[in-house]
Amino acid sequence: MTPLSLDDFAPSVGERYEMEVDGTVYPAELIVASPLNDSGREGGSFRLEFRGPADPAFQQGTFTFRRDGTEHDIFVVGIGRDEAGTRYEAVFF
Repeated sequence: MTPLSLDDFAPSVGERYEMEVDGTVYPAELIVASPLNDSGREGGSFRLEFRGPADPAFQQGTFTFRRDGTEHDIFVVGIGRDEAGTRYEAVFF
């Protein structure tokens, strides 16, 4: 299986994903897809930031993200919460 890369996500910044948590699906918008310094990781190093609903806010964990027939299990960590929603970060390093 080919490792995920920034190119898999950058074109969909601003787009809606489905985020599945414990069998329930929530909307999540990809708001950032940015490169990181090269770590030698196959596929390159990058970070993603998603904005999900304000409630509920989830603990860090691996959740399924779907969009346009693709599905990825991604480990995310909550990094902030405001009236617009809860932000989650994934780092591929």
